[in-house]
Amino acid sequence: MPPAAPDRPSAPFDLVLFLWARRRLIIGITLLGLVAGVAAAFLITPLYRSEVIMFPAITNSASKALLNEQSTGRDDILALGDEEDSEQLLQLLYSDEIRDRVAERFDLFKVYRIDPQGKHRNSELREAYKDHIKFEYTKFSSVRVEVNDPDPQQAADIANFIADQVDSVWREMAHERASKGLDLVRSKVQQLEHDIVVWQDSMRVLRELGVHDYHTQTERYNEYLGAAIVKGDQRAVKEFEERFKVLAQYGGAYVTLQDRLFNETKRLSILRMKLEQAQADLESDLPHKFVVNRAQPADKKSYPIRWLIVAMSGISAFLLALLLIVVQENITKVRQAHVS
Repeated sequence: MPPAAPDRPSAPFDLVLFLWARRRLIIGITLLGLVAGVAAAFLITPLYRSEVIMFPAITNSASKALLNEQSTGRDDILALGDEEDSEQLLQLLYSDEIRDRVAERFDLFKVYRIDPQGKHRNSELREAYKDHIKFEYTKFSSVRVEVNDPDPQQAADIANFIADQVDSVWREMAHERASKGLDLVRSKVQQLEHDIVVWQDSMRVLRELGVHDYHTQTERYNEYLGAAIVKGDQRAVKEFEERFKVLAQYGGAYVTLQDRLFNETKRLSILRMKLEQAQADLESDLPHKFVVNRAQPADKKSYPIRWLIVAMSGISAFLLALLLIVVQENITKVRQAHVS
């Protein structure tokens, strides 16, 4: 029988020996990566996180909530908003108006090291703002404002400032609409008041002519005329016939004016109520949100996580060393094959 073949080392064992032979290169690159990670971890500017938690208010109109006699659940000033209200609040937070106010108030061009005279300064500011300031809709239907800044006090100040600007920006948007609505209702009220004064003067003239209450006078004159005819009082009959001529001549105009005054006085009352509501909306300082937590300065940085950076740098360097070894071996094999 032929002699048994000698045992060959297994593939994993060959790989271990292969890597062990190149341990200096692997350890060197890994240590270099760890050193670079440590340096980066201490050179990166630390950021501190502060956040504000708030709920949207369910109503935006003070007049509907407080002055309307037929209020509904959507008009309760103490009710929290739903998902739709939270989305509206988020849209307001993402507005350019709030971002510009924050940038101006806290000089974000300097904070984020952006050249204020640069060609792409607005785009750079927008990207930096997006990286450092985030808005999030939570599972509890609230909205979180999260701010990361090198200064813990400034991070809290920015978060609180943004929350305060929600009401300010909303009032400015609503003020223009409420102001135009108030002017429109006020002009209608003034015009209707003027018309009513004219109609009342016309009614006064008709009363001076003898028409005080057409329906009542007609009823009474008929009674008195019948009684005068029965008594044979021709003088009284003639007098009432003259009065009937006055009623016949001016009665139609009187009835028309009386009905119009009644309807328009009723409409004036409604318009005055709307004027009061429009005035209330214009002067309203009703908050647009409920703040659950105001931002407080953080006593611990949130970024960077140094141990994680060092660990990731070491692992990356180790994998890079393996990749370089594989590339080196493949190049060697290609050269040998080309020579042979």
